[in-house]
This record gives sequence, C-alpha cells and structure tokens, in this order.
Amino acid sequence: MNIIPKPKNITEGRPLQKGISFEKKIYTNVNGFMLEYAAVLFNQDVLPKETVPFSFLQISDEFGLEMKHLPEVLQDKEEGYLLKVDAKGVVIAAGSSKGLFYGIQTCLQLKEQGCERELEIIDWPDNDIRGYHFESRFGIPKFERMIEIIDELCKYKFNTILMELEDKFPYEEAKGITSVNALDKDQLKEIIRYANDRYIDIIPLQQTLGHVEYILKNDDYYPMREVRSGAVNSELPFSFNPIGNLSFNDIDEFCPSNGEVYGLIEKMCREMAEKYPKSKYMHIGCDEAWNLINCELCKAKYGEKGFHKVFLEHTNRVAGVITSLNKIPVIWDDMLRGFSEEEFELLDKNIVIMCWLYYNGDLEKGISLIKKYREAGFHVIGASSAKCCEGMSSDYLDMPNMKDRLINIDDWSKLSTEFDLMGVITTVWSNYTGTIAPPHPFFDTMWYPLIFSADKYWNTASDSKEFEERFLENFFGVEGIENCFGNENELVYEKTSFIARNCKRNKYIAEVYKFASLLSIYRQKSMATYREMYKLYDGSSKREKAIVVRKVKELETMREYLKPEISRLISINFNKTDAKEFVNSRFLMDEMVNQR
Repeated sequence: MNIIPKPKNITEGRPLQKGISFEKKIYTNVNGFMLEYAAVLFNQDVLPKETVPFSFLQISDEFGLEMKHLPEVLQDKEEGYLLKVDAKGVVIAAGSSKGLFYGIQTCLQLKEQGCERELEIIDWPDNDIRGYHFESRFGIPKFERMIEIIDELCKYKFNTILMELEDKFPYEEAKGITSVNALDKDQLKEIIRYANDRYIDIIPLQQTLGHVEYILKNDDYYPMREVRSGAVNSELPFSFNPIGNLSFNDIDEFCPSNGEVYGLIEKMCREMAEKYPKSKYMHIGCDEAWNLINCELCKAKYGEKGFHKVFLEHTNRVAGVITSLNKIPVIWDDMLRGFSEEEFELLDKNIVIMCWLYYNGDLEKGISLIKKYREAGFHVIGASSAKCCEGMSSDYLDMPNMKDRLINIDDWSKLSTEFDLMGVITTVWSNYTGTIAPPHPFFDTMWYPLIFSADKYWNTASDSKEFEERFLENFFGVEGIENCFGNENELVYEKTSFIARNCKRNKYIAEVYKFASLLSIYRQKSMATYREMYKLYDGSSKREKAIVVRKVKELETMREYLKPEISRLISINFNKTDAKEFVNSRFLMDEMVNQR
C-alpha cells in the first residue's frame, strides 16, 4: 500500500480473498463531530459502544473488539493511532479523538487504493506542528474551494494553517482596507469552524510593519508610510535591486514614529483576535522591513544607526498588544539575524520566532540561526517553502522549482529532528514581493512539494528518493512514470500530459500541471522572441526579418491555444477579477507588443 505520510510501522499479513468491504456496520465510542464525520464518510449508521478507555472505530459485520489497551509506544502520543485490517473488518484505535481522526485518514487512503492483505499500522507524527501557509496576496480561491483544500490537508495529516488574508480579511472596524473579492465574515467563520472540527489549528497573520502595500495604497492610510522622500541613491536616480530595498518602498512599510499607526494596528489585531477566538497564536509579520530609519521623524528619534532599536521597540509594543488579547505573538526571524546577545535580552520573551529559510544550501545557516535563537531563550517554528521567489528566471514564473523545493523541505525535516522544533510550516507565496506585484504560479501548482512536506514532517525518516513515485500513485493513481518533475519544462509537459490523460484522481490538478508547464515554455519562448524584435526595425536583412516574423507568429499561435486553457483552469477556483489579473499578467503585454 502507498500511504502518505508514510507510516512508521507497517506489518503485512495474509492475502484477503475478498479485499476490504466498507459496506458493514460501524461501532465506536466517540461522539459529537467525530460520530457524524464517520457516518458521512462511510455512509453507514454508527452504533455506540462504550467498552474501552481509548477512542476506537470498528468496521465489521458484528461488534467484537479484542484489544483492551493501546500499544505501549502510543501511550503518550496524542496524534498516534493503530489501524488493523483482517478478514473480520477494520479497527482504528487511538489515545484521543485526534489520533483516531488521523487513523481514519489512513483508512480512507486504503479504501481509495484498495487493500488486498491483512495489515497492522502503528503510527504517530514526529512534529507537533505540521503546517501550511495560506496566503492571498494575489487572490483567494472561492469559498467552496477553500473547504476542499482543508479536506485535502486533512487527508495528508496537516494540523495547522498559517492564514494570511491581507485585504481578503473582512475588516469591519478598520475601514477602507477590505477588497471587493474578500471573504465575508460568515464565510471566514465557517472556514475556521470547518478546520477546527478537523483538528486544524489556524494561526492568523496580520502584518504590522512591512508588506502593508494593501493598506498604504489607500488614500486614507498613505500618510502612515515610512518612506516619504523621492530620493533613491546618492549618485544614481534609481535602485539596483528589483525585489528588495525601494521595490514598492513608498507603500511598503508603516512609519514606527507615527502614533496613528499603532491605533490602526491594535484595531486590526483586536478584530482578528475576535474572529479567530480559538487560535492560540497570532503572527505579526515584521519581516523584510528594509526601509526603517528612512523618514526624518525616525532619524531624529532613533538616530541614523537605530535600525535594531526601532525594530525592537515596535515588535515589543505590538507583541504586548497580542499578549493582552490572550494570544501568543509569532514573528518572522529575518530582521533578528544580526541581533547581538544584548539586543535579544531586550526582546519580549513571549514571542515565538518563525525561522524561514527557503533555498538549497540553507541547512548550515538554519543550524546556526536556530542555535542562536534557542540560546537567547526563544521557542522556534521552522518555515520551508513549497512555492516562493525563485528569482526572475522565466523557468519558474509558472511552475515551482520542484528540485529546490524538495531539497529545502528535506533540510527542514532534518532541522526539526536535530533541534526538536515546535514544528514546521510550509509556505506557499502567491507573488514575488508584495500585494501589488504580479502573481506567482497559481495555487494548485504546488501540491507536489506541499504533500512532500506532509510526508517529511510527519515521518522525518521517510525516503525522499522514492517520494515522486509514491505521490504519482497516491495523488493521481498513475504508475510507471519516472522523474516527472525533475526535467526541463518540455519533458515535464510530456509527462504531465500523460498523467492528465490517465489519472484516476485529481484530474483538475493534473491539467494544471500540464498547462502550467506549457505556460513556462511559452514564457521562455516569449522572452527569447521579443528580445530579437529589434531586427524588424534596425536594417537587418530580409532573411533575418523573416525568421523573427515566423517566431512571432508561432508565439501568437501558441498564445491563442494556451490563453483559453489557462483562463478556464484558473476560473474554476478563482473569481473573475483574480482570473483576469493572472491571465493579463501572462499574456496582455505580449498581445500589445504583437499588435504594434
């Protein structure tokens, strides 16, 4: 059997002549949501039986629970479970309803794939927090799709969502921020309830320093910005760095010396705490604030070299607000990396540090940073990435760099084991620099690395080399394909086209991979072709001009084929506004150049 995450202990027995039948009675001693959940999943009446001091569910013709206690290895593991399959039926047992829930997820995968042998699985997670970062900078999936995503996360035993809604959050007190395609408060309430019922904790994220373009782009809040000068460089009138400093600087950061800023921050955080009442943590961002000490107020208050001082004062002040709301504050770590021991002593000890490292080669850096934060007395959560900024290369504008994503996730699996971290969150970034930047590959391109992270953070000893084969069999029901995601885009397209034709499950995602890999090829051809168009105007030979014209026409033909398919796919799960923006970001300028 091919279960993801890979269970720690699997014992196979004799063949089952008739396989497993789920058309049997269900006996259990759980109640409430779990009782309803089991009845709906297996489409059977559930019969209550109070016989043992642990949670269980039995699928059989008649009740006959033989076990009287759990295996010793599961005694102190809340999320662990035992699953037994034999000719009599199926038994799932756990020390808690949460562990039983995860056992049911494994059972559902057995049901989906078909089980032909007796089995005994004893399993538990290696990380307490196994999270997915839901971020809506580019756009937000439709409400119904959000519910489907939660179900998929449950299937692979995620237990945390770091939810960064930005202007898709239904602010009521903070006026003029919420976008027209945001969740309404009832939809958000239902998403939270649906996730919490399925043992997924939600950590809301409210940026409080940088990455606040979605706030500062509005006229009412524009005066709260840190950068209020047009000066860019002492020698040159432009910036060299297309991503970092001065990218969207005039609307990127709050001014920490502006008293009105803190009134707004407290209002937003208070409203977020109210709408996420069961959330233990609240993430306050505080990453990539490159432009601190830019305005004259901050220079006068903190001095030209007061970078760390202003960050400390701001972070401690906001952390105090979060603590007063009975939440634990969490921050990104990048602004802390240059802190001295003395400066760490001044940082609020209630803060949990989320250390993010996203790239191949960051393992040693991670070891150094985590040691530093631990020695300073802080708890640490790791952050890997299933989709992030891969640089400005056209290769990864439409598909994640799968090879680097898997290396990064595997590194964090090692770090979580070595340092016994609180857990790891897998981030999924929807654009390169901030709210108003062009979109990344759209959401559904990242299921492969995201599910790899589910595998590695549940069972850190699982074999990374065999994962692609296991994923293709488990997620798509397709066998016999090798090295599907490790190739150049042309070969990825060929292999994902085969998957789309032959998959038994998740056909929509298969089509996403097929057309997103083709879109990557289109983008490469586009950049190469338009780089040569000057030849049409500079006196080049007729032969050269003819070659360029042929390339432009070929690109136009490709665009006419691809654009409707991309539009169709993204429109299935995103609203019209988001779908239009994504399609425009990929094709509009090419069309305008072609018309010229």
